[in-house]
Amino acid sequence: MRWLFILLVLLLSACSRGPDEGALKAQVQERMDKSFKPGLLELAGLKRLGSSPLPSGEGGAQRVLVYYNATLRLKEGYDFKDWEALSPATLAQVLGAREKGVLGVKAKENQPGDLLRVYGTGTFERAGNGWNTVAAATRDVSPAPTDPGNAAAPPSSKRYLDRLASVVDVGPPGIDPQSDAIISEELDHALRAIARRRARTQEIVTVASGPATGEYMRVVEAVLANLSKGGRRVRALSVETQGSIENAFLIGRGQADYALIQSDVAWLATTGAGPFAVDGPLGRLAALGSLYPEAVHIVVAAKSPITKVEDLRGKRVDLGTPQSGTRINALSVLQAHRISAKDLAEARGDGPQAALHSLRAGRIDAFFSTIGTPARELSRVAATYPIRLLPLNRDAVARLVAEQPGLVAITIPPNTYPGQTEPRATVAATALLVGSVDTPKDEARALLELVYEGTDFLAFGSAQGVKIAKASGLRGIAIPLHPAAVEYFGAQAKK
Repeated sequence: MRWLFILLVLLLSACSRGPDEGALKAQVQERMDKSFKPGLLELAGLKRLGSSPLPSGEGGAQRVLVYYNATLRLKEGYDFKDWEALSPATLAQVLGAREKGVLGVKAKENQPGDLLRVYGTGTFERAGNGWNTVAAATRDVSPAPTDPGNAAAPPSSKRYLDRLASVVDVGPPGIDPQSDAIISEELDHALRAIARRRARTQEIVTVASGPATGEYMRVVEAVLANLSKGGRRVRALSVETQGSIENAFLIGRGQADYALIQSDVAWLATTGAGPFAVDGPLGRLAALGSLYPEAVHIVVAAKSPITKVEDLRGKRVDLGTPQSGTRINALSVLQAHRISAKDLAEARGDGPQAALHSLRAGRIDAFFSTIGTPARELSRVAATYPIRLLPLNRDAVARLVAEQPGLVAITIPPNTYPGQTEPRATVAATALLVGSVDTPKDEARALLELVYEGTDFLAFGSAQGVKIAKASGLRGIAIPLHPAAVEYFGAQAKK
């Protein structure tokens, strides 16, 4: 029995690592008051669930990860769907939870007395006889490689695969980097095209979303998961793409049934401007509804001497990948501040994922990203590598909204990201759900009802989906509405 007693003591001591429940309550309440309006959220209850060891901090200080369940009471009403309010993702970020671990957010405004439940965590470091909160370690998330599957190729395609193998000769001396990049890019396009065409031959509804790890994909996957419930016979497939520009072409050419497209990119597509000038207007696009805002972020290191957009002259800046809405926005923002890409020391196009690494390594001075707030990767990086967001000046915001249909003025509220204590004025595109003029009215209407009324986006880990509301469903739309949307939004659509 002695060994049972020893085991029990060890288990109890393991559970007692880190702050006790009383100290944990005080620190959780302090974190909420710093990030949200003081007094908005009251810690109604907390249960400490245990802890696990972490690698030691600087100087060998002991660190632990503490798990807890918290019940929060709203002292005032709060609308998490407000585009300029802090989102449940911010609450999850503050309390070390995942978006799925925040429960109680309502489809309409939460009222005073409503309870929110959070499955949270906290990282703590031993300091003398107590424990201090420390920033959690971040992890890099890179897009998953495209998986072409392992099905046996039929004879005709097998011949092409053999030809491909002869091109990609990995034997000595190997393939040169330039050829490798060309082949990789073409294969990526080909694999996505194959997936789309096979789906359409099988009468599967295709929805062009975006990169595998992006928010567009999360929103689409949440909707499609609900679509499969309730005995619905419709089969649908989320198709990975590079983003808004590619999605617009897919709808315009009849190669996808639905897509998520930035509102300003959709306007450029229907008017044949910008990246669509060569192909001309894509007249098939029809808007179904606006989902959530995607704010233009201009990110610099917190210690950087860059404090305003005009300071980007002569600096190394990543403007976003060539086929992205981010790049369109970046060039527009620079122009609105009387800067051209030629004024930069270097204008890169690696995209936000790679740009984060480059910023931390000191290879660039700033980067642009058009994305919903809070952006996951920015939040993770900001926890350990301080960053700042540059504000757009008031005159530039006014010019952008006036000259670029589809953009709206917006403010990123304080505490959206760790260390961000001031509001940041910027512009935002909206994530637009788009179909075609040929989309059946009853099918489009059913999809609208599912998106705006029948999907719990937070349960599927989509923090931006929480902001999807019928009341803001027409905000930022600058292209023709589908007849189903006119009918669904009613009086709103006739204003």
